[in-house]
Amino acid sequence: MFNDIRDFIELAKKSGECTLVEGADWDVEIGAITHLSAKQPNSPVLLFDRIKGCDPGFRVVTNQFTTPRRTALALGLPLEAKGIELVRALRDRLKAGVPFLPPVEVESGPVKENILTGDAVDLYKFPAPKWHERDGGRYIGTGCIGILRDPDEGWINLGTYRTQIQDRSTVTMVFGKGHRGDMICNKYWAKGLSCPVAISCGQEPTLWAASHFDGIPWGLSEYDFAGGLRGEPVQVTKGVTTGLPVPATAEIVLEGEVVPPEAETRMEGPFGEWCGYYAGGVRAAPAVRIKSILFRNNPILQGNPSDRLASLWSVGKHIQKAASLWNELDRQLTGVKGVWFLEEAALHSIPVISIQQRYPGHAKAAALIAASCGATNLNCRLIIVVDEDIDPSDVSQVLWALGTRVDPETSIDVIRGCSGGASNPMVTPEMRKLGHFEMTRGIILACKPYRWRDDFPPSTEISQELARQTKEKWKHLFTV
Repeated sequence: MFNDIRDFIELAKKSGECTLVEGADWDVEIGAITHLSAKQPNSPVLLFDRIKGCDPGFRVVTNQFTTPRRTALALGLPLEAKGIELVRALRDRLKAGVPFLPPVEVESGPVKENILTGDAVDLYKFPAPKWHERDGGRYIGTGCIGILRDPDEGWINLGTYRTQIQDRSTVTMVFGKGHRGDMICNKYWAKGLSCPVAISCGQEPTLWAASHFDGIPWGLSEYDFAGGLRGEPVQVTKGVTTGLPVPATAEIVLEGEVVPPEAETRMEGPFGEWCGYYAGGVRAAPAVRIKSILFRNNPILQGNPSDRLASLWSVGKHIQKAASLWNELDRQLTGVKGVWFLEEAALHSIPVISIQQRYPGHAKAAALIAASCGATNLNCRLIIVVDEDIDPSDVSQVLWALGTRVDPETSIDVIRGCSGGASNPMVTPEMRKLGHFEMTRGIILACKPYRWRDDFPPSTEISQELARQTKEKWKHLFTV
């Protein structure tokens, strides 16, 4: 359990997993260093200081969760777990039930060490990077949490909504259609009101993970869920202009209001998105007028710019989605041996389900459940089902199954009219102009045909028992 992001950074330093970078430019350079470093094996946390044009001590941290070990650390999972074992550990924890612990309000906290209001508000005081070469501007909010209160029901929503600086006291936030932030804003706008919002731009990792976690019921605050994951309630303090509960140990919090679109919009984007493209383009977004900024001494802006590899910008979002899908499959059928999202294919695109077939249609039933459940309903492009001898987290094995157990005529099905979004690069220009983002979803059964699976040619892979015995006897030849 961490009190703030600084605890997490200090632990990374002690284990030799943090690199200090001084003198980088906020204009693309921080983003480029982050991207290239994250591609390296055992990529360290990067802490940027003495950033061009900013006061020393105003820092940016990136690549916090680029290794399985640090992802496990943030989620409170076994540190040695990798791949499917990491998913299984999270699935088991979720299945056992995460208690909901409401936050505890405190009078103050480190986030109130500095307070700017009125004309003193200046977003350019902070080293918000332009992350990608073709981004439309500087994004202060990537590893951020938007905090909103439902005006009718009173509960607090936390969501990761990207935040672009428009001028020294104005930002825009992107609320995906149908997301909770979008629905809450629309409730205020329907009453002719602006929506109060607080934006935390650096916080302890478990809280940030909760802000983009799948499967939290409507009406339940992510603060409560984060408390359960942490095993201790989150400490919050009232914002100075919105009264919203903000993390007491946050690094930077922006407070303001999202004005109705008819009152004011600004052009947002383009932005390098999770799918690996600038697909969303430039669009009008409601203006968010910032009334106050709270920040710690020597603040650390949390940077998690989108990338096609989920581990570069999230707390194992692909792990979270796989665990949620696995639990949903277990609720409806038997025989599921593992679930994985192919990170290399971009986060939402390709879940892989390993199943021990027990009756005709078993594999297809699993695929159809996955086609519509909460963890896979948005932006999923292909669902692959493989046999129990395939590790879904091993891309090599999945490709082997696709290359040897698929009959293109009988193993592939297509489902039309599924949920998509503006970030889908395959939306035609015509449909994009109309705001129509539905997409087609494919199902691939890369399994031995059930009717004659027992007669399927045996694999040349050695048995698990022989592998165990060999590695035990010849330990010096094997590193893992």
